[in-house]
Amino acid sequence: MRFPGLGFAFSIALTCAMPTIGLGAAETIVEIKNVGVSESKVIRLGLNKALVVELPEDAHDLLIADPTIADAVTRTSRRIFLFGKKVGQTNILIFGAGGRKLVDLDVQTERDVSGLEANLRRFIQDSRIDVEIVSDNIVLSGTVRTPQDALQAVDLAKAFLKGGEATTRNQTAESAEKGSVAIYAESRQSSQIVNLLKIEGEDQVTIKVTVAEIRRDILKQVGFDHLISNSSGATLAELGASTADASTATEGGGLSALFKSSIGGYNVSSTLNALEQAKAVRTLAEPTLTAVSGQAATFSAGGEALYSDTDDDGNATQSTYEYGIQLSFKPIVLSSGRISIEISTSVSEPTTSVSGSTPTYGKRSTKTTVELPSGGSIALAGLIRDNVSQTSNGTPGLKKLPLVGTLFRQRSFERNETELVIIATAYLVRPTARNSLARPDDNFSPADDASEIFMDRVNKLYGRAASEPQRPYAGNVGFIYK
Repeated sequence: MRFPGLGFAFSIALTCAMPTIGLGAAETIVEIKNVGVSESKVIRLGLNKALVVELPEDAHDLLIADPTIADAVTRTSRRIFLFGKKVGQTNILIFGAGGRKLVDLDVQTERDVSGLEANLRRFIQDSRIDVEIVSDNIVLSGTVRTPQDALQAVDLAKAFLKGGEATTRNQTAESAEKGSVAIYAESRQSSQIVNLLKIEGEDQVTIKVTVAEIRRDILKQVGFDHLISNSSGATLAELGASTADASTATEGGGLSALFKSSIGGYNVSSTLNALEQAKAVRTLAEPTLTAVSGQAATFSAGGEALYSDTDDDGNATQSTYEYGIQLSFKPIVLSSGRISIEISTSVSEPTTSVSGSTPTYGKRSTKTTVELPSGGSIALAGLIRDNVSQTSNGTPGLKKLPLVGTLFRQRSFERNETELVIIATAYLVRPTARNSLARPDDNFSPADDASEIFMDRVNKLYGRAASEPQRPYAGNVGFIYK
């Protein structure tokens, strides 16, 4: 198509490939200095943005490969206006007099990331972030100070993709009636964010969790058991389990007294059982774990207990229960110098009630997210518990009689008190020399046979060697004026 300098748009489909030359997206006027058959130019055009192309010679024909990606409008024979309509690539061939090719414009319509770059510089001031567009995807490169800055940069890029720069407005429907309004829709682009940001000196965090618990148990039992038998030793009546109660009382250090008498041809045996126990248990666990900021770490120390379960059909199955100390956390060093920690800890061990019941496992665990400075401590959880249990067993009717009913009943009192606190302390740490770290077996040396037999020693040395005492300084001290 030829034109004598009139303004109009060209929309002729054609595909072409050629060498490329880069051009900054921030330029608004592109000046073509050289023309010829082999001349080509790469133009990066912002989405929904315009660009002016200046030619050294008059243009007579324009060929646009895909006018839906980029379109061209001419006002004079040497000035062309380009418009970015949709993200993609196309090319525009410009011909001069006699159909001679002047230049091939390789147009790349992409999002204008200048706004995103300005926001990154505004909100993350201590970073050097470069933004590039690769196949309609945003690539973040450069360096940031902390992992939190990297996450914020990705969030800003996501907000940019979901904003107006990420949409292309297309007409979807229009009524033929007079005065009707066309319906438009925004076709949202599907793009990804490639995070190539590097963190300057990743921080390492050491967390120390203290689980401290005091448990006090008190048990009091007193009661009478009676056994009536005939002269041949056959049992006629029994009130209580005299043998079992006596064994429980004596094994716990209590009192078991037997009283016998005969009434006619019958023997009456009465047993008094009395037991009082007090128990105090202190539990202290302090696991310590180190991890790089942004990475999760896990620590576990303990064992497994096997249990045998039998179903209704008599089939036995083995199941396990893990007990001990477990600690897992994920630290994130914030830009403000504070540490955000997602922490989960658990401490469990076998426990036995003072009443001699079946052993069970006590477990203390917590899972939370906290924020604290380096060297700061915080109480993650706490518990105060006080359980009181009183039991009275005896012969119906007789146990209710005043005074005399004491001989026909057994009383049990049990109290359990627990105080628990879980404290976490976080530190920003750096590697140090091997000699500055202490080990539990430093300077440990087992004892020889003579020391073990005659001196009752199990080791010679234990702990770090004591440093030499500082001697007083001998010489001139202070300032000397001449």
